[in-house]
Amino acid sequence: MSSEHSAQMKTPGKFSSIPRISAIVLAVAGSIFYLAGQFAGAVLILLAGGLYLAGLRLEQGDGGIREAMARWKKILAAPLSGALIAIVIGGIIMLLTGYNPIKAYSALFYGGLVKNWHISVINAAPLIFTGLSVAFAFKAGLFNIGAEGQYYIGAMAAVWLGLILKLPGIISLILVFAFAAALSAAWNLIPALLKVKTGAHEVITTMMLAHTARYLSPIFIRAFGGNPSTSTHPYVTDEILPNNFLPVFKTLFPNANYRLHTGILISIATAFFIQYLLTKTRTGFEIRAIGQNKEAARAQGISIGLNVFRALLIAGALAGLAGVNQVTGLDHKMFENLHANYGWNGISVALLAGGHPIGVVFTSLIWGILDSGGQYMARTTQTPNAIVEIVKGITLFLVVARYISFYLKRYWKRWNMSGGK
Repeated sequence: MSSEHSAQMKTPGKFSSIPRISAIVLAVAGSIFYLAGQFAGAVLILLAGGLYLAGLRLEQGDGGIREAMARWKKILAAPLSGALIAIVIGGIIMLLTGYNPIKAYSALFYGGLVKNWHISVINAAPLIFTGLSVAFAFKAGLFNIGAEGQYYIGAMAAVWLGLILKLPGIISLILVFAFAAALSAAWNLIPALLKVKTGAHEVITTMMLAHTARYLSPIFIRAFGGNPSTSTHPYVTDEILPNNFLPVFKTLFPNANYRLHTGILISIATAFFIQYLLTKTRTGFEIRAIGQNKEAARAQGISIGLNVFRALLIAGALAGLAGVNQVTGLDHKMFENLHANYGWNGISVALLAGGHPIGVVFTSLIWGILDSGGQYMARTTQTPNAIVEIVKGITLFLVVARYISFYLKRYWKRWNMSGGK
C-alpha cells in the first residue's frame, strides 16, 4: 500500500478526533457552569452532544449513531419508565388524598431543578461517592451494605486531620482525602478478611461495623471539641482549619450560591476513574469476571480471594470519601447523629443505575433533585413530602424488579439448556 493511500486512510480518523476532543472540552465546561447554577451551561452541553454525534458519524457513519442511540436506550429505558410510572402513581395518590398533583409536581420540579438547584447538587455529591461504593462492590458480586459506617469513618478522619494540618490548601486537601480514604478502606478490612477466609457474608459484617462507626462518632466528637464541660456546643466538633475547606463555586461565579462547593466535581471525576478502572484495567476485568461467574473466573486463573479483598477495600475507600466531601466542602465540622443516610441511600442510587459508575452520577442527581424539590413542594403547596418518598420507592421497586426478572429469565434459560443440571 502506498504512503499516499495510507495518509488518506488515516485522515478521517484524525479529523474525526477534533469533534470528540471539542465535545469533551465543551461538556466539561458546560457541566461546571451548570452545576454552579449557571444554567446557560446547558447550551454548551447540548453543543457537546452534537459534536460527539458528528465525530461518531465521521468515524462509523450512520450505523455508529444508531448503535450509540440503541445502547443509551437500553441503559435509560428501565430508570425512565420506572420514574414515569412512579410519578403517575404518585399523582393518583395525591388526587385520592385531596392534593393537586399538577400544582405539587410543578413545585417539585421547579424547586429541584431551579429554585433549590444548589441543594440538589450539594445532596448529590456524597451520594455519588456512596453509590459508587455500592456499585463497585456489586461488580464483584458483593453487597457493601455498610457504606454508612464507612461514611462516618471518612468524616471523622477528615475532621481529625482537618483540625491539625496547616499546609497549603491543595496539599492539605490531598492528604485529607487520601488519609480518610485509606482509613475507610481499613474499616472494611475485617469484613474482607472474614469473607475471604471464612466465607462470612459481607452484608452482616459491614452492617455491624456501620453501627459500630455510628456509635463511635459521639466519643470522637467529645474528644475534638464537643465536650459538655468545656463547650457550648457539646454535639459538634470544632471547625476544621480554613485551609482544609474545599473551594466554592462563588470564587469563580459571584452569583453562585455560597454553599455550592467543588466536591461535586471531585465526585464526578471519581465516577469516571472507577469506570476506567473497571473497563480498562486488568484489576477491573478480574473484579467483573468474578462478579459474573466465580467458577469461570477461577478456571481462568483469577484469584477470587484477592479480588474480593480488593473490591471491599476500594468500596470502603469510596464511601469514606463521601464523609470527607461533607466535612471539607459543606459542614466544616462533624455533628452527632448525622442522620444523613447517605450510605443507605447510596444503595438505592446504585441499584437504580444498574451498578454503572457513570449512571450513579445521574441517579444521584435525580435523588438530590427529588429531595430538594420535595422540600420546596411541601413548603409552598403543603403537599406532604412523603409523596416524594413514595415516588422514589416505586421507581426503585420497578427498576429492581425488572433486573430481577431479567436475571431469573437468564438463569432459567441456562438451566433448561443444561437439561436441568
